[in-house]
Amino acid sequence: MKKFTIYFLLIFSILLVSCNKDDSNSVKIRDRQEVYDENIVDIEDYLQNNYLDTNDFSVKAIENGESSIWSSLGDTGNPYRLQYITVKNDTRKSIYTDGENDDPVDYKLYYILINEGGGMHPTSVDSTYTAYKGWNLDNEVFDQNNVGFWSSFPETSVSAVSGFRQILSLINAEPEGSSTVNPDGTVNHFDYGHVIVFIPSGLAYFNQVNIGIGQYAPIMFEIKLFSVVRRDHDEDGILSIYEDLNGDNNFFNDDTDGDKIPDFYDQDDDNDYKRTKFEIEFEYDDNGEIKTARYPYEGAAVDDPSTPYDDRLGVPDCSDDFTSPTRLRKYLDANCN
Repeated sequence: MKKFTIYFLLIFSILLVSCNKDDSNSVKIRDRQEVYDENIVDIEDYLQNNYLDTNDFSVKAIENGESSIWSSLGDTGNPYRLQYITVKNDTRKSIYTDGENDDPVDYKLYYILINEGGGMHPTSVDSTYTAYKGWNLDNEVFDQNNVGFWSSFPETSVSAVSGFRQILSLINAEPEGSSTVNPDGTVNHFDYGHVIVFIPSGLAYFNQVNIGIGQYAPIMFEIKLFSVVRRDHDEDGILSIYEDLNGDNNFFNDDTDGDKIPDFYDQDDDNDYKRTKFEIEFEYDDNGEIKTARYPYEGAAVDDPSTPYDDRLGVPDCSDDFTSPTRLRKYLDANCN
């Protein structure tokens, strides 16, 4: 069976779409490490000359001796202290396992965690619903969305820039069902993840010029994470969150059959000529009528007596072990037919 081929496209968006295309016919693209070295100096200077107004969690220039954001770095007694993580640029040339970009830089992402959030935690490939405000080093807002928008990675028409997307790994969505709708249609959100992030241009628009954002310019975002949806990218019945087999949150380096198509995009993970969605099916008797269903990745803790099958059974291995956490599930075993 010839494997299906999927080409990865990140389509540009006016708002938050990340650009991985650095070629230009007239102007040479600058070295990424050189740009980052300049950006991090600019960001740290900005942090030393601005403060966080905790009344509305806005960032403002210091005018009356307020304590700078920079001064809160390492202050564990400050709930809104400055912190940072170090990340790589996760934009890609393609969805294939060898489709990494050529960016060698280790980027420092400074951030302020305002609220962790009480709901679902996103993976890097989930769909997320976020509201945001973006501004530049002059504290000029270049874009804002107070209602929220859906974005996903990879391959959808709207995908947030790398720094925006990666900082979401530190927060959670609001608890499911906690939002309320007002008579005028506006929505109240509660206990959502809330973060401010300071992004070097290599994790943002880099050499692109956007309204309010210069070439190679750092940007800042205030982000509110309202909702997360688990995705099944290859529609094989296994949610993508379960296809990160080594648990490193890099979904592109898990390739069971070695065909360079990562498992979360591969409709036949073990290349046994049978699609995964058919390998996880089972038949059951519903009052004399034979029906077909799919095993969940993990079975339920307690069987639901209202269903005509045992909900505790997850996808089995070839010996019909339905429950061992370390079992090799049959759709990953080419020798299991």
